Amino acid sequence: MAPINYYDMSRSKNHKYSLRLQLVLHARTQGIHAAARAFGASRNTVRLWLRRFQAGGRSALVEQPKAPKTCPHKTSPAQEKKVLAARAYLPCAGAQRLKDLFDLKPSAGAIKRILRQKNLARPRRRKRQRKNDLRAIKAAYRPFERVQADTKPLFDSPAYWPQMMAHKLPRHPYTVRDVKSGALFIDYANELSATYATLATERFLGHLKSKGLDLSGSVLSTDNGSEYGGQDKSRRNRGFHCKIQRYVAEHRFLPPRTPNAHADVESSHSLIEPELFDLESFGNRQEFFFKVRAYQRWFNFARPNYSKGGKTPAQILEDEGYDPAILLLDPLDLDQRLRHLDFSSRARPRGGQDLPALPDKCELRRRGPRARWKT
Repeated sequence: MAPINYYDMSRSKNHKYSLRLQLVLHARTQGIHAAARAFGASRNTVRLWLRRFQAGGRSALVEQPKAPKTCPHKTSPAQEKKVLAARAYLPCAGAQRLKDLFDLKPSAGAIKRILRQKNLARPRRRKRQRKNDLRAIKAAYRPFERVQADTKPLFDSPAYWPQMMAHKLPRHPYTVRDVKSGALFIDYANELSATYATLATERFLGHLKSKGLDLSGSVLSTDNGSEYGGQDKSRRNRGFHCKIQRYVAEHRFLPPRTPNAHADVESSHSLIEPELFDLESFGNRQEFFFKVRAYQRWFNFARPNYSKGGKTPAQILEDEGYDPAILLLDPLDLDQRLRHLDFSSRARPRGGQDLPALPDKCELRRRGPRARWKT
């Protein structure tokens, strides 16, 4: 039987070893030229495998790895240690953020490979539905033309909850975020209420107005929570909606079943928990506000946003011709602020959605079946 052609057999993964063995045995008995003609191979190929067989026996005919034995540009062990130390210090950061924050020498791809080899890379979630890329639309907005406000309880943070209960720390953040620049503003309180939502949002909008920003064309969107008046059956001349309409052109509620409509402010909640609450410890309320103030300034002035071209909110505002000092609005303790508000110049407080008078400055007098407030 005539031998099978060498080049046809070499394409098969299962018969390479047996083909080389037949080639070598034929060359030893019939000669190199006869083996080359019989197997349809060049004489140099026959000499190559015959030489390897004579030097190492049958084991030399096994397929050898073709990868280079050395890699001059491979990341050094010292650089790998720096990458692992940076990831241990900031476990929530990805490869690109680790490189930027810790000034690491390896590329972002090399850092990804190191994390993947050490089983430190987070598995990517499979997206069931492709989301629309709205970055180009958001980039066309002017700063503070679209603003999103939201709240989120901190009860579900396993690292923060024991400290919150032990030291009586704030339980609810009142977050406001600019869609264009990604700038973040957060106030904190012990309770979730329309009073605190109104106080925090009105303070933010008043700050922008004091800096000379024109908010006549701005839109502030919120969810349908009761703290934003979303559960009211009819419009009223007081409460959150009435207060906010004095500053912006429109207060817009999210339509039902649109969880991605507030992606910017919702993503800030998913960022602050691993970057702050999972890493820091808080001994008292004063230390809490010191650290959340430092985080907010770092977020607005130093943290690059890779979905916005790797720029910080301060850089985006500066490119648009705005003074980055607008971002210097530190987090406020809303409980303390409410205790120090002066209601002496206000009319009789109505309670409900409006800011009430302080309990220690009010006397509740009952006249008949209804209770009335009197300062």
